[in-house]
Amino acid sequence: MQRILHCIILLFLGFCTVAQNFNQDISDYTLRVDSVPFQLVNYEGFGPKPSGSPALDLTRDWLLKKYQQYGYAPQIDTFIYQGKKAYNIIVEKHGEDSNQWIIIGAHYDSVDESPGANDNGSGVVATLQIARIIRDLNPRVGVRVINFGAEELGYIGSSHYVNNTLKSTDSIQLMINLDQLGGTLGKDNSKIVCERDEFQNPSSNNELSALKTDTLATILTLYTDLTPVLSAAYASDYIPFESKGIVITGLYQESDYKDHYHQSSDRVSNMDVNATEEVIRGAVAATVYFSRVPTTAGINNRVYSKPIITPNPAQDNVIFPTINYPFQVQIFSNLGYLLMDKEMNVSDRLDVAFLPNGIYSVRISDLRNIQTSYSTLIIAR
Repeated sequence: MQRILHCIILLFLGFCTVAQNFNQDISDYTLRVDSVPFQLVNYEGFGPKPSGSPALDLTRDWLLKKYQQYGYAPQIDTFIYQGKKAYNIIVEKHGEDSNQWIIIGAHYDSVDESPGANDNGSGVVATLQIARIIRDLNPRVGVRVINFGAEELGYIGSSHYVNNTLKSTDSIQLMINLDQLGGTLGKDNSKIVCERDEFQNPSSNNELSALKTDTLATILTLYTDLTPVLSAAYASDYIPFESKGIVITGLYQESDYKDHYHQSSDRVSNMDVNATEEVIRGAVAATVYFSRVPTTAGINNRVYSKPIITPNPAQDNVIFPTINYPFQVQIFSNLGYLLMDKEMNVSDRLDVAFLPNGIYSVRISDLRNIQTSYSTLIIAR
């Protein structure tokens, strides 16, 4: 997906409380993201995946097997383009309302020259992670995950789906498109583009798209360390949905990937895998939020803003200057493994010298385990 970004970095002074507050349960779901580098390498290993190629068929079969392992019965949506069969892959997690859906979409083809690790192995792995994590949840709105074929030929697969496969009885609340999420090795990958509908034909879905995209941006600030950037939707699989009047939004990397875009060098080794995982956590959080998965919140709810950890990024020690009560701190790896569990007093310094460079999730609670909050710690030396 190629575009010139005209972006506005969001100023979030007070904004994060408008759409929703931090929720521990949603954060817990994002910690279930795992095996991202392994799955990216698997996707890349099939080689370039143009439509109609044996490599794309192998990728399709790999995806079908993964979804089956997660407990789904994937559907094959077959279409013909330029005399050849092509395929969309669909899995569904039904909600309480059998007719209401959100769609999470990511194309799984690439161009002739490229193994497509970033464009769009990153989006494909995000859909795998989302499908696995929501499998045992109970959303009020159903989640339909679709891997589209023939996007690189002009989003042919998504056009076929919207015009031929989508049922008139289905009420699509939102389509979230995931395309090129990987970040660029050696670049600043601290931002993520949240894409909204700015098309004028039709324009009836623009206002709601803007609201949904603002909410998506808030979700990214609450559950990741990324800074959201707003941009117009452009040239990917959400376009056929937008043309039908369906509300769309999407995620796309902000850092410059032009040296590898649609090239043989679009490989995992040229991506920022840590940034990719962070975006995927945000996509998981957005799916849980927009599908209205029930979460625990009440009189003694566990919804609190992120505590301040300083310095962050850190090297050897950190402090928690905004916490004024004895507390417990737990640090988790990006695979969800508990690495530290320690009780602390006000003004204590926490030794993190044993942690290697990377991004970690930090859980902080009072010693009665009533107030709980999550934040992210970066170790960089």
